[in-house]
Amino acid sequence: MFRARLRSGVDPEYGQHAERMWRLASSHPGYVSSTDFVAEDGERLALIEWDSPESLAVWRDNLDHLAAQNSGRTQYYARYSLQVCSELKVSRFDAATNEHTQSNRDPAVLRGIAERWLHAFEHRELDALLALYADDATHTSPKIRARHPETGGLLRGKDAMRAWWQDSFDRLPAMKYEEAVLTADDRRVYMEYVRRVPGEPDLPVAEVLDVERGKIVASRVFHG
Repeated sequence: MFRARLRSGVDPEYGQHAERMWRLASSHPGYVSSTDFVAEDGERLALIEWDSPESLAVWRDNLDHLAAQNSGRTQYYARYSLQVCSELKVSRFDAATNEHTQSNRDPAVLRGIAERWLHAFEHRELDALLALYADDATHTSPKIRARHPETGGLLRGKDAMRAWWQDSFDRLPAMKYEEAVLTADDRRVYMEYVRRVPGEPDLPVAEVLDVERGKIVASRVFHG
């Protein structure tokens, strides 16, 4: 999102330069769309969409773009502000098709999934734990590999995960996971906790939850 005000008297030259840069940007890999607005008081707003941060980074370092940025500061703009944003929540509607789609990648939502995961595990609520997963989700851990080497440490689907966790609950009724750190971005949650089992050394654990459309599609366990 680019907000700017032009210096006095630069409009014709700026318009030609801006047109050249739009043609260059719109042909650049990863470009999706751009829309420009001009308010009555002269403030300009440009909304530019790229398909990924990587594509934007390549465009940012394009030599012609770098030269244009320098011209903007030395010739055209009285002031500007640039904000790079990622999608957190999206709601789209099309009256022609009556299609309404929504997505939510707010890290707070993903953190909430991890908190519910830990709560369900702590209280042995197996149905609630499995409800957080997609039907074809996968789960990997060194403990699975050790007890069931034929799996390679990987379980696929809720039935396999149900059997694994139910066995763990039955064998280790006093096992606890003590939360240390939860960190989330827009696609995954990183959980750090300590596995405590009476009679065994405490075990530091890191677990990554990959989330798509509100469901865990993969969980991966790493032991410290």
